[in-house]
Amino acid sequence: MVNAPILANKTLAMIVGPTSVGKSTVMREAVRQDPEFSYVRAFTTRPPRAGETTTYSHISHEEAAALQSNGQALTYVVHPTSGVVYGTTVESYTTKYNLLDTLANSVAAYQSLPFGQTLTISMTAPGNAWEQWFHKRYPVTSDEARQRLAEAKLSIKWSLQQPGMVWLVNELDDVAGTAARLIAICRGQSQGTTSPLYAESMLQSIDTLLS
Repeated sequence: MVNAPILANKTLAMIVGPTSVGKSTVMREAVRQDPEFSYVRAFTTRPPRAGETTTYSHISHEEAAALQSNGQALTYVVHPTSGVVYGTTVESYTTKYNLLDTLANSVAAYQSLPFGQTLTISMTAPGNAWEQWFHKRYPVTSDEARQRLAEAKLSIKWSLQQPGMVWLVNELDDVAGTAARLIAICRGQSQGTTSPLYAESMLQSIDTLLS
């Protein structure tokens, strides 16, 4: 692959977890703490959220299709419920350690890229705190909210099925500590935990919200 030398010295850390669990917040803090960490500047066809400025490059479906057709898209994933396209190019990976908020069904595609190392980390949070974060983002029941809950359930169940999955808990009052633990895992200074703390309670919360 032409881009193999560029990616061979880089680590890709994929953060999988339910919507509103704080993935972007923890990633921002990790980038702030360590200059060798950055976001993967993925492209997406969904509109930007309020206050969102750094995580994605927002483009049209036509522009995304052109990146795929001319071979510039290293990854190209269609969201299973919304139809939104997410993808990356070689320019998306700018530092030694690259952090990506991704869907469970796209992990295999990213693992196939010639990175020096790929890591998959599943993020959870205390169930009551996560419910509060979810209601803040989706204060009114809607089709989108239900789609995100269904996706969240799939994400957690997928993570529970993966042998040796590394779990990272986003504690409500310690984002800096959570980011520091993420950095340590990526640098090989910590193996993290294989205990799926809060995963089952989050599944119960999702079932309650969907009922």
